[in-house]
Amino acid sequence: YLQNLSLMFSLSWLVSNLYKGLVIHRYMFNYRNTKPSKLPKFMTTKEVRRFFKAFKLNTYNDIYHYYLFKTMYYTGARISEALNIRLENIRFEERTIKIEETKNGTEHILLLPSTFNLKKWITTLKKFFPNTPYLFPAFYCKSSSLTARERYFKKILKEADLPSYFHPHSLRHSFAVNLLNSG
Repeated sequence: YLQNLSLMFSLSWLVSNLYKGLVIHRYMFNYRNTKPSKLPKFMTTKEVRRFFKAFKLNTYNDIYHYYLFKTMYYTGARISEALNIRLENIRFEERTIKIEETKNGTEHILLLPSTFNLKKWITTLKKFFPNTPYLFPAFYCKSSSLTARERYFKKILKEADLPSYFHPHSLRHSFAVNLLNSG
């Protein structure tokens, strides 16, 4: 009897408040946002090939970004994770990279594909910075270096004639989707 009474009271309250034009709290009836969720943007394998072919590889800066973005694509690492890879955490015999600083604070082990020659980048890196502990040394604070990497990414997108809605994190999505598509 009390449940029916409380239900009648809440229904009458609801009707009267709706009539008055008051907004009902969205959690009251497990209200869900009706806005459709957007799927992440990713590059097809053809677009990825076109992206990496757009690099000129004439300067250290070009080679740096080429290998940074290739590492992100081939391992699925976030840009912040790739910038924090330490040389001591790369195991070429096991073809793995240990990521210590991840977004959620856990350690990850990333696999290096056999088709990706990271040793070539390390040789170039050691010519310019023999004592650096990082695979991709950032020369400024993290926020500005991330912004600089994003600007460079957009520059290469333009040169490759790819849509501007891609961003560095799209390489992570592309890695996952292309891995699933390849079986």
